[in-house]
Amino acid sequence: MSQRRSGKTTASSLRAVPVRRAARASTSAANDTSRVFFALWPDDEVRAAIEALAHDCVLRTGGRAPDAPNLHLTMAFIGNASPSRVAKLREVGSNAADFASPFTLVLDRIGAFHKQEIAWIGTARPDPKIQALADHLSALLTDAGFELEPRPFHPHVTLARRARTRALNSENGGGLAAPIVWNVSRLTLAASKHAQGTLRYVAVDSWPLGG
Repeated sequence: MSQRRSGKTTASSLRAVPVRRAARASTSAANDTSRVFFALWPDDEVRAAIEALAHDCVLRTGGRAPDAPNLHLTMAFIGNASPSRVAKLREVGSNAADFASPFTLVLDRIGAFHKQEIAWIGTARPDPKIQALADHLSALLTDAGFELEPRPFHPHVTLARRARTRALNSENGGGLAAPIVWNVSRLTLAASKHAQGTLRYVAVDSWPLGG
């Protein structure tokens, strides 16, 4: 499938998962794909702000922050997929991105999954457009024969794992004094790769929202 041009570079173009090189790298990524997922990737400014919060969160709760290039918001987790299924996922991603339009996500709340010992940053009032994108993506994946995790969509970016998350409960109700404003304009299909003991997420393909 040929990569559609997105026009001018948007604020949400990827650096850690380079959009401009996605078409060139997609063949090798698809041939060696293991665990894949759809996600949103922050631009440099948003990534830096989230990274700073993650560092502060680790200082307060312990645990380990994700490497900055890996920071993302998962839209749908697929798991293992063969090259032929990755080709189908590209079709799904393209259709889902065409259906959507750019939106603004205000990250203004820190919370936790206590059982999993995960601290995260999310939004108190998600833009309806991100829920619409998640719902449409889920429907397309189901129609294409992919089995998804049976859980509600909860938009968030992981700040720390193996964290003492109870320490977050009493701090300002989880609200941020200075919310992070993220202008979202792309959807990415990514794959997890291990190289020399380091986990990295690599772009398989990426599409501008709204075509």
